[in-house]
Amino acid sequence: MPTMESDKSMFSRPASISACLVVRHEEAVVERCLASMDGVVDEIVLVHDGECEDTTLEIAERHGCRIFVRPLVGHAEVATVFAYEQARGEWILSIDADEWLSEPLRRELRQLVQDDDVNGYELLLRKATATRYLTENGPFALRLFRRSCVHVLGMIHARERVDPPIRRVSLEMEHRPLYDNYALRTLVTKQRRWARIHALELIGDLSAVPRFNWDGPVSWSMRRRILNRLSPVLFVPYMPVVFTMGMLRERSYSRMQDRARMALQVAVYASLVQFYVAKYLYLGTPDGAGRVAQEPPRPMPDQGRV
Repeated sequence: MPTMESDKSMFSRPASISACLVVRHEEAVVERCLASMDGVVDEIVLVHDGECEDTTLEIAERHGCRIFVRPLVGHAEVATVFAYEQARGEWILSIDADEWLSEPLRRELRQLVQDDDVNGYELLLRKATATRYLTENGPFALRLFRRSCVHVLGMIHARERVDPPIRRVSLEMEHRPLYDNYALRTLVTKQRRWARIHALELIGDLSAVPRFNWDGPVSWSMRRRILNRLSPVLFVPYMPVVFTMGMLRERSYSRMQDRARMALQVAVYASLVQFYVAKYLYLGTPDGAGRVAQEPPRPMPDQGRV
């Protein structure tokens, strides 16, 4: 990583890259992620969601990261907005702790950001469990973009929107979570917690949600308000509808069995969100949102992780 003395010249030149990642207790995987970016990006902005209770920040210090610790929210998107605000590069590389740059992506990254006719790149980001990939040749994710052209809303599962032109490339960002995100044990821990947070945000004040370069609406649409009101009768039919959509969307790059697992996970999550919207809207919200954000014990890492 560059020294502090070189910061001024580094960020004054075109095509500088800030890698941004939000973490929470990621000591088991973050070393691989950070090592893959050594000598490739100009800075790494690492934001920890809540107080750190493992060695994640010590590992980050060894890799020269700019480290920030923020109040616990329970998901990455609020801290992502903060990370983008802190980034000093012309380009942002968005990456998770359990992801890392493939060797071809490492070699080509600098060349990608030299193109003046592109504002963002979709990279190959295959879906995976701890032991194997579930998809081939897809999906692609928008992970490299000009800082001035990205628009972000700090709401759970919100995606970056980048002004065109956007180019899709076959270069891969590798991904290996510690555990199976599509297993039942994950659904009743992490996914259930996220669904509760998601529901609270959907019935909250959209104008209070943190944002970066945001030029979209700052109040909920009539459609969203109607969906909230109808949530008691929608949360059951949500599941088959979302499942069918998932099966159709993933059909080009995954096997039937894996496609069904992934689609079912998304469908159950969507139904859970609507269930909690109904619960909080008609029966009242929890006394403290902080309790919802508290992380339950993580599933044990799957054996055979590579």
